[in-house]
Amino acid sequence: MSYCRQVTSSRVRAAIVPAILIFTLFSCRVPIDFQRGKPFVYKTTIKVEGNIKRDVKQDLTSRLENQLDDSLQTKTTTAFGWPWSGHVIYKKLDHPPVYDTANLDRSILFMNALLNANGYYAPVIRDTVTFKVVNKDKIKKGVSKEEIRTTIRFVVKPGKQLVFDSVGYSLETPELQQITMNSKEQALIKVGAPYSKQLLTNEVTRLVDSFRNNGYYKFSKEDLYVEHDTVFAALIDPSLDPIEQAELLEKLKQRKENQTITVVIKQRPVRDSSHLRKYYIGNVTVFPDLPAIQDTIPYHNDTTEINRIQFISRTDKFKLSFLANNIYLLPGGLYKQQNYYRTSNRLNQFPAWEYNNIEFQRSIINDSLLDVIMRLYPAKKQKLSLSLEASYNTNSGLITTGNLFATNLILGLQNRNAFRQSIMTNTNLSGGIELGAHSTIQTVLATLSHTIVIPRIIHIVPFLNFPANLEAKGYNTQTLINVNAGYTKRLEFFTQINENASFGYNWSRTELKKQGEKTFTVTKSYLWKPINIENYTYPVIKDSFTTLLKDNPPLQITFRPGLVIGQQFAYNLIRAKGNKINYLLLDFEESGAVLGFFKSLDKGALLRYVRAQIEFRHTIDYGINQLAFRAYAGAGYAYGLTSTGYEHTLPSFKAFYSGGPNSMRAWRVRGLGLGSSKYYTDSLNEQDLRYGDMKLEFNGEYRFLLGTLFGIKFKSALFTDIGNIWSWEPIDTGALGKGSDFKLDRFYKEFAFGAGTGLRMDFNFFLIRLDWSYKIKDPQAAEGSNTWFYKLELGSGQLQLGINYPF
Repeated sequence: MSYCRQVTSSRVRAAIVPAILIFTLFSCRVPIDFQRGKPFVYKTTIKVEGNIKRDVKQDLTSRLENQLDDSLQTKTTTAFGWPWSGHVIYKKLDHPPVYDTANLDRSILFMNALLNANGYYAPVIRDTVTFKVVNKDKIKKGVSKEEIRTTIRFVVKPGKQLVFDSVGYSLETPELQQITMNSKEQALIKVGAPYSKQLLTNEVTRLVDSFRNNGYYKFSKEDLYVEHDTVFAALIDPSLDPIEQAELLEKLKQRKENQTITVVIKQRPVRDSSHLRKYYIGNVTVFPDLPAIQDTIPYHNDTTEINRIQFISRTDKFKLSFLANNIYLLPGGLYKQQNYYRTSNRLNQFPAWEYNNIEFQRSIINDSLLDVIMRLYPAKKQKLSLSLEASYNTNSGLITTGNLFATNLILGLQNRNAFRQSIMTNTNLSGGIELGAHSTIQTVLATLSHTIVIPRIIHIVPFLNFPANLEAKGYNTQTLINVNAGYTKRLEFFTQINENASFGYNWSRTELKKQGEKTFTVTKSYLWKPINIENYTYPVIKDSFTTLLKDNPPLQITFRPGLVIGQQFAYNLIRAKGNKINYLLLDFEESGAVLGFFKSLDKGALLRYVRAQIEFRHTIDYGINQLAFRAYAGAGYAYGLTSTGYEHTLPSFKAFYSGGPNSMRAWRVRGLGLGSSKYYTDSLNEQDLRYGDMKLEFNGEYRFLLGTLFGIKFKSALFTDIGNIWSWEPIDTGALGKGSDFKLDRFYKEFAFGAGTGLRMDFNFFLIRLDWSYKIKDPQAAEGSNTWFYKLELGSGQLQLGINYPF
């Protein structure tokens, strides 16, 4: 009998906890709903052998797995329960297919075709099929529980791979040949690169795009073909007779020891003369305000001509000159495919239109002219929204003494076509309260914000060296103007008011990249705010808060008013390749770098600091299960003057904190740190006052589906969080401040470790998350005790409520 072992131990070392979790997750596979009395596919594996680089081997293995016949592929899901195997967490193999040798032969044929298409001309594929009978004599309720598990193991030896020896271009049309040679530096095929049919297809596509960018509107991939070296072309033909292949291999050995292949891209004989005709733009007609549903009410059209473009409009909703400046298909100009994409992308970026359509028609005047018709369908101009938000957090206010229930009412007004130029404005007014102990109101909050998004770059300072021609390079460009004000009244402590204003630019672009046979997307986004002003004041401070600040001098610097005048820059990269997504964020901001040279400002309310953060995420999607990782580092340095000396600590609204539903989940919000200091472990333990100048954090999650009920997907996760925050200098000169500052020789010893599990309810458009986490290592444990598993008990975990995934 085959079974999965469950290990139980009363004392577990921290280092083997992850290993036990992984073993528990992946070691047990339980088949469900299989055909009785017939062998079924239990598991299929592929192992690639040979002198191949590790990353190439992994990629090839993944692609070979995709070539398996559907009836040889097994899909498992992580499940909870008590199946007859006696396991709490197990891999459920639902409806495994019946084993059939025909599917095995088909899979080998498909894998051979893939290998041949990638230049492996003599691969060897060996298969091993193992049958194992489980529960042979077990009968339950009169039904036999016997399983005939079939395990298929493929061992693939690809052998040597052809590489490109030379690449030639021979096109009969002189102008096409000239265009090809002029763009040869952009060729995707390089001498010495591994052979790939997909790479050849991509190169043909690149050439066709080059021709279409030079007026050849009708030219297509069917007008080109690739000619291979005769011997090698036959070798990579999967239908080749084995005897013929052996003869060709002998010829190959006589010719070269290192196998190479020569390819020439040629032009097919002319089938349609229009494919070799250069086209120009004829009439351009734009309908800027067509209704999505045809209106039966009579209407009047107005015709306007701008830049030789004819606009036929029903209303006066749009400023036509603005629209004309974003059309790059101009009458009389040479047809260029890139101008079509540029125009289409710009129109898609404008919020004033729901969708658009660009159509090319053959001109009745001249066979070489293309008339362009653009149909634009406006979106609803204004949108009024009212939403109610509620949350439950542990110590989530600025200063709290218990669990908080918060509710917030948001009134929003959005205008998609301000000033008739597709400028978007968003105005939001929100008000809310936080309830503390005994359901009493603890905090009152209110905010008012207004944002203007202009879909182009507006230069306000002539000497600013801003990147030019961003729209021509395919970037979505925006000018951002934002003003907002906030009011926070913490009863019995203080009132805080903040006013912010900023002016900046955002530009982003999504590109389709090709790497060999694989294609993936890369999205790059940039944010630059050359003007960023923030003002934080405390007009009302109660005696109780004054006493708290007096008794704790470090908090006087943290909770100080301040004026921020500086700039901010952020870079964001999202790379999606196959089932993997990488996310990178680089952010930098400063205040007072220029104005701080004026001593009156430096010693006044102006804050001088630099602050930077970097975040990297990596997600692997296995379908219904995912692995997610996150690494974060942030640091800031305050260097301005105050009336009593230099600033040493970032203010609370710019400082770093740790803990909460999206950070170190075993600790409440702002409940971890600083370092291994015991400064906050006594009277301040219940106050969320922990702010630092530096933060390091690492997170990992294994997410899996539990099941679906009433259309709601119930999910879970196993996660771990590692991190802490520090200050540049000890928070206090006494013994309690020891360990609060960042030091290279000990910071890694002061990492906090948390681990836990959770329940997630996925409603498709949002996700509610309940996470339960334990402190595996607490760097603030009592002196003389072990920081690992300090006071760890079944009920000592921390419950966190969050919306959507933490990262």
